[in-house]
Amino acid sequence: MREQGMSESPYVPERSISSGWNKGAPEFRGRIELGSERRKAYAGCAKLNDPEQGLFGVAQGSGGEKVAALVAADLVSSVAQELGVSLDRQIENNLRSPGSFTERLARVDALVQTKLKEIFLPTIAKIRSRGVTQKAFEQAGLRASVVKLVDLPGGNKRMYLAHLGDARVYLLRGGRLVQMTQDDTGLVQQMTSGFLTPEAYHEIDQTRAPSELTAEHQQMFPLRQDVVSVTGKNVTRIDPEVDVYDVVSGDRLVIVNAGVQHNLTEHEMQNWLTTVDDDLQAEDVLQRAADDEVGRKSSRVSRAQAGDLAAVVFTI
Repeated sequence: MREQGMSESPYVPERSISSGWNKGAPEFRGRIELGSERRKAYAGCAKLNDPEQGLFGVAQGSGGEKVAALVAADLVSSVAQELGVSLDRQIENNLRSPGSFTERLARVDALVQTKLKEIFLPTIAKIRSRGVTQKAFEQAGLRASVVKLVDLPGGNKRMYLAHLGDARVYLLRGGRLVQMTQDDTGLVQQMTSGFLTPEAYHEIDQTRAPSELTAEHQQMFPLRQDVVSVTGKNVTRIDPEVDVYDVVSGDRLVIVNAGVQHNLTEHEMQNWLTTVDDDLQAEDVLQRAADDEVGRKSSRVSRAQAGDLAAVVFTI
C-alpha cells in the first residue's frame, strides 16, 4: 500500500489520532484523480468512534469540498453531544422503572429509536437554511450511518442503527461479514421493484470487473452510486431508517462510507478484517486498501472510484 503520511507501522498514519468524538484512525482524504497523489484540501466525511459512549458512525457530506466537510462534521458533532451521557441516563432510568423487563426494554427501544431519528433533523435544517442564503449550500447533501450500543442487564447488548444513504453497516461474526443496512440507491430500487433478483443485485453490487457483467447489468452498475434518498435540493426522504439488533461479545461492528464500499468488495473487506485484529489498524487498512484500488484502476470498466474514505471498526 502507499506510504504517504505513514509512520513506522505499516498501518497507523503519522497524524495524531482525532480527538473528541473520533478515538479511532482519522478519516482518509482519497485521491481525486486516477493515480494522482494530489489530495483534497478537506475530507468530505467524518467519523464517530467513541466506545465509552457506545457511539459509532460515518457521515458523508456532498456539495463541494468545504461544504461537504462542514455537513459531515456537523452531524457527527450533534450525535456525540446529544446521544452520549444524557441519553445513557435516560436509558438507565427506563431500565430501572416499574414493569417487566420486556416492558422496560420496549421503552428503551422507543426512546433510542426516536432519538436516532431526530438527531438528523438539526443538520438537515441547517443545510436547508444555509441553502437559501449561501449558494455553496444549494446542492449540499448528507448520507450517514450511526450506531448506538447499549448494555442491558445480564451482560446482553443492544445495537440501534440509523441509516440514510449509502454508508454501510456490517457485522463480522464467526469470520463472516454480514451487511446490516440497505443502500438508498437506484440499484436497490431496481431490486425492490422486482426488476432484479437479490442474486442479480448482489452480483452487480459486488463485482470486481463490471465489464464482465451482461450488457443489461453493465447498464445498471452505475445505479449503485445513484443515491436517491439524501438531503439537499431534491429531497426524497429526510428521516433515517432505524433498526434494532441484539449483538454479542466478540461481534465486530464495521461502518464504511461509499468511498470504501465502492472500491472494496465484501469478500475483500472480510479478508482484511479477519487478518488484522487491532480495530484501529483495521480501520486504516480498509481506508488505504480502498484508495489503493483507485491507483490500480485499469483502462477497462472498474468498480474503483476516487473519493474520501472513512471506516469505523469496533469489536464488541
